[in-house]
Amino acid sequence: MIEPMDTRQLLYFRAVVDNGSFTHAAAALEMTQPSLSLSIRKLEKELNTQLLSRGRSGVTTTEAGDYVYDTALKVDALLADAQRHISEITGDNANTVSLTSCPILNWEFTPSVLSELTEFHPSARISLDDSTAATAIKRLLEGQVDLALLPTSDPKAFIRRYSPELTIHDVAEFDYSLAVPEAMADLPSPVSLQDLREETWLVPPHCRELPGMAELYDDLWENHPSYKPDHIQDVASLHAAIPMISSGFGISFMPRCAPALHPQGIAKLTVKEDLPRFHAILAYRSDRELTPAAQELVDILRSHDSARPLA
Repeated sequence: MIEPMDTRQLLYFRAVVDNGSFTHAAAALEMTQPSLSLSIRKLEKELNTQLLSRGRSGVTTTEAGDYVYDTALKVDALLADAQRHISEITGDNANTVSLTSCPILNWEFTPSVLSELTEFHPSARISLDDSTAATAIKRLLEGQVDLALLPTSDPKAFIRRYSPELTIHDVAEFDYSLAVPEAMADLPSPVSLQDLREETWLVPPHCRELPGMAELYDDLWENHPSYKPDHIQDVASLHAAIPMISSGFGISFMPRCAPALHPQGIAKLTVKEDLPRFHAILAYRSDRELTPAAQELVDILRSHDSARPLA
C-alpha cells in the first residue's frame, strides 16, 4: 500500500526542482543536504518510482516527477486559497501579501525589499513563494498570488506579451559580473569576451514565458559571432552553475543582484564589452484589487532609485 504524501515532502521536492540542485534547495530550506536527500529518496521509495534524474548539471524531473511537481503546485495553491478565504471570512486580509519571487532575486534583492515593508508595516503578513519564472507567471495569472518579482533580460518583450492582462513595473537594474574558477582570477580585468572563446560557458535553459540569461547569450553571440565560444554546456539553472564554476568546469555571467554571494573557489571579473543590463520586474493582475499591504509593497518597489516606467 502506498503511503500518502504529506505537504512537507511536496515542499521539499518543489524546492529541489525549483533550485536545480539538492545543495541550493537545502540552503533555501535551512536544512542539511543529507536530510533533504533522505526525504526525497523516501518519497521515491513510497511511490515506487524515480522522480529525479541526477547529473553534473543538476537535477531534472522524470515523467513521474513532472506529475508530482504539478501536484505540489496544486496543493500549495489550495492551501494558499484556503488561507486567503479564511482571512476574508475573518475580515483580516488587509495586512496580507502573497508574493512569488524567482530564486536569483532571493539571494538579496527580495529579502531587502520585504525587510523595508515590515519596517513600515510591522503588522504585514507575508507569504513568500520561491518559484521558477514559468511557475511564478502561471501562479500569478491563476490568481494564486498577489504579486510576482521576475528576473528578465528583456522587460519590454514581457510587457508586449502580457499587457494589459498584467500591470508591470521595471523596479531594478543590475550589471553583470563574469564568474570564473579561482584559478582564472589572475586574468586581466576587464577581460575581453574574445579571449574567452576556448572556455566552457555554462548556459541556463530558455524560458518561453520570460526572456532571461539564455536569451541574453543568444543575442550576444548572434550580434557578435566572434564572441561565441567553442564549448557551451547547458545547466539546469544559475544555481546549478555555481558549484560547476567552483570546481573549475566552466564560466558564466552572474547578475549583480547577489552581492552577498561569494562562493568558495569563484572569482568575479568585469568584461570590456558593453552588455545590456539585467532587470527585476514586478507584475500583478490588472483586474484584481490589491490588499493594502500588497499595495504598500508595490509603492516601495516603485520608489526605488533604479525603478523606471515600462512603455
